[in-house]
Amino acid sequence: MDRKEYKIKLISKEFLNSDTCYLGFLCPDIASKAYPGQFVNISAGTVFLKRPFGIASVDKENGIFYIGVKVVGKGTSEISSFEPGLMVDCLGPLGKGFDFEGYDTIILTGGGTGVFPINFAYETLISQGKNVIVCEGFRNASQVILNKPSYILTTDCGDCGIKGTVIAGIDTIDISEPSKTLICCVGPIPMMKAVASWASDKNMSCLVSMEQRMACGAGICLCCTVKVKDDGPDGFKNVRCCKEGPVFDSREVVW
Repeated sequence: MDRKEYKIKLISKEFLNSDTCYLGFLCPDIASKAYPGQFVNISAGTVFLKRPFGIASVDKENGIFYIGVKVVGKGTSEISSFEPGLMVDCLGPLGKGFDFEGYDTIILTGGGTGVFPINFAYETLISQGKNVIVCEGFRNASQVILNKPSYILTTDCGDCGIKGTVIAGIDTIDISEPSKTLICCVGPIPMMKAVASWASDKNMSCLVSMEQRMACGAGICLCCTVKVKDDGPDGFKNVRCCKEGPVFDSREVVW
């Protein structure tokens, strides 16, 4: 099993906007093992439970991995206040990542903090020479982070990029071979549900990363369950997001 507890060192910190920072940690094992879609659980200082973060990038040569932290509560507030040089506890890499095999084109869609794991997926696919299209959605221009000129950009209010949700963005993509195209989505549940429906209408495969609240990250506490379709009497079963996920085939999820 690759998962392991580490003491990691924060070596870089950058605020991307007023409430979101980008942290780099030194841990050669995690940097070498991590795969797009996986996450880490990081100690939040005085807060009891670790907090999960999708891996945003890795620098294997220098043994560094990166995460993005948006301040939404006490735990993320403490982590965002960490300064370079601090040693913290970390469990990772965790979970099941994306499976890109068998597809000629990969469409990556992200919203909110979902743009961080999307960034890792993009870097990995580009390094493999894959055909990649990225579409990201934000509330407004002040929230735009980790965006590249080649990406399709949407904002809810239209002050930057295409006005609308990511659906308005992916609607601009010409899908010539749906069976050979995979769309991957990370973000708020309503966005992922909409993208899953869009993919279904086009007979395309879709993978979604369910951002449930996770405590232990090891499948023990059972607080991060996701309902997936099942042949049993209830028509569904509960699975652990941290172990069986966080990435799922969108057709399996009970939305």
